[in-house]
Amino acid sequence: MFQKEERAGLIVYLYYNRDIKKVADFGDIVYHSKKRRYLQLYVPKVQAEELQKALSQEKCVKKVRPCHIQELDTNFVGSLHRNYENVII
Repeated sequence: MFQKEERAGLIVYLYYNRDIKKVADFGDIVYHSKKRRYLQLYVPKVQAEELQKALSQEKCVKKVRPCHIQELDTNFVGSLHRNYENVII
C-alpha cells in the first residue's frame, strides 16, 4: 500500500537558470522562478539537512534556505461569509 512520505521544502537560489538540470537530481522541483532565479525543491525530511549542505557545496548554487510553508497553520476558523449590512456603498 502507498505510504505517505514526509517531505521538507528547500529554496535554492541559482546563479544561472540553465543549472536547474543539475539541481533536479536532488529532489522534486515544484516551482521555478526564471526572473528571480530560484526554485522550490522538495526532499525527504530525514535527508533535508544533508541535502541542504550538499546543495550549498555545488558551484551553481548561490544560497540554500529551508522553506517554512509546512509550518503555517491552515486551519481557518470562522465564517468566510461577509456581512454587507454594515458596509456603506
